[in-house]
Amino acid sequence: MNKEKVKSNVCQIKDCGRPTHKESKYCIFHASAEEKTEEEFKKALKEYIKEIEKENKGYNFNNFIFIGYIEFINFVFNNKYTSFQEATFEGDIEFIASVFIGCSLFFKTTFKGYAKFIGADFQGYADFREATFKGNVNFYHATFEGAAYFENTTFKRNADFTKVNFLRLNDFMGATFKGETYFNNATLSQGEKLILKVKKGGSISFIHALLENIFLDLDLVDGVLVDFTDALLRNTKIKKKQIENHILQDKEKKYSKANEIYLLLKNNFHTIGRYEDESWAFKKEKDMDRLSHWFFSVNREKERNNEKKKNKTVFVPPEIESSSEEKKYSFLRWIFSNHFSKWFFSGVSNIIYGYGERPWNVIKTAVAIILIFALSFSFIGLGNPEIIELKGTAIHQNSGNTIDLISKGLLKNNVIRNFPDSLYFSTITFTTLGYGDFRPLEGWGRILAGSEAFIGAFMMALFVYTFARRTGGR
Repeated sequence: MNKEKVKSNVCQIKDCGRPTHKESKYCIFHASAEEKTEEEFKKALKEYIKEIEKENKGYNFNNFIFIGYIEFINFVFNNKYTSFQEATFEGDIEFIASVFIGCSLFFKTTFKGYAKFIGADFQGYADFREATFKGNVNFYHATFEGAAYFENTTFKRNADFTKVNFLRLNDFMGATFKGETYFNNATLSQGEKLILKVKKGGSISFIHALLENIFLDLDLVDGVLVDFTDALLRNTKIKKKQIENHILQDKEKKYSKANEIYLLLKNNFHTIGRYEDESWAFKKEKDMDRLSHWFFSVNREKERNNEKKKNKTVFVPPEIESSSEEKKYSFLRWIFSNHFSKWFFSGVSNIIYGYGERPWNVIKTAVAIILIFALSFSFIGLGNPEIIELKGTAIHQNSGNTIDLISKGLLKNNVIRNFPDSLYFSTITFTTLGYGDFRPLEGWGRILAGSEAFIGAFMMALFVYTFARRTGGR
């Protein structure tokens, strides 16, 4: 009977051995939030920490249920390990400027409030696998000197890794982000994989981040946007299909900024040998440059600049402000500006040969040109030196056969106006073959033939250039 009584007074958590708390089956550290007060819990926690430091043991907070606001500000966990495995923080927790000298374990830990690791220094490896952050989490300016594991970690709200230094392996495989995610000014290098899964409504930001020698694997649902503004991508393995519909500046129609982002991606794709993806990024870069010169884009950019001027705190007299502020472009003014010429010629370049990335565009354009000139020649007419008109009939010089061409409406004054012959003549003129069986008529016929021959020579050279660039020019 005494043995059963002693056993019932011991915490039910395995290997705990502490006495139960009041009517609970668990000790004060493992008892639920409803079974203890914040005051008595924090008092017991301070005593436990003093005991650890006195006996120089590891910090073992496994399965603890922390209630209220908990702070470890400027705290040094100076033992071989610090473990919060499967612990639960019911309120906010702050590890601001804390130092974890040994390994730090947060495996399957649940953070229900705001978790702050601002300026924390993890000198050993940090294990956050399968942890759940139900509130915001902030790792601003934290340093991970050892390996950092965030496998299958769930971030249900905003996650801030701004200016975080990952000096060794960083693994986010299977991590799920449901809010805004920031890696601004962060350093991620020498990592095997950075796998980020962002749910609908979230976003991910790499502003000024250094992504070097990592595999950036993004699993983004529709509506999630990525911001690579001023990021440095050095040998960063990333796939076009994962980001092609998720570039923030492209979706927000900030075409000048989007142009810079695609330039960054193009250079990175070239470095890692993904030439098809490089071609896509290059074309997107040129598209963004063209769209930035479009009439509405120019005015939209002016409106943004004017808003920035208005939001300045420096006082500017109204008369100076109005005189220095550029007026919005009128459509007519835009047509006679360099914006229009850049937009127009870039658009033509895109249609004809896809900025050097679409050989099939050249072929399609060539076919269209041949058909247009064929229609023109069938309207103007062609001359054939082998046919002589003779009283409503025609005698072929070589065969001697009499052909009734006038009744067919094909011959009048030695002029042929049927589309098949015009198409044939247009084709040999475009390719500059010139067999001599047909000839252009004087006047517009000669002008059209000369123009088509010039365009044909140019288009064939353009096809060779584009084809060579796409197949072996890189």
